[in-house]
Amino acid sequence: METNQSQHLSVEVQLMTEPCLWRWEIRDRVRGEIVDSSWTREWMAYESPEEALRAGRQRLTSLIRR
Repeated sequence: METNQSQHLSVEVQLMTEPCLWRWEIRDRVRGEIVDSSWTREWMAYESPEEALRAGRQRLTSLIRR
């Protein structure tokens, strides 16, 4: 899990069971809410946790720059 303290956001990677692929979620740790998700936003999943984490970090960076 990677956290940006100033924004209280973290990237989490999870293995889905069906299909057996990885997805990322960006969570607001203060509010306990999912801010963004590769699966619900764009139906995107990844073959490895490293690939999912890399994509999640890129999305987190784009959210912070707004």
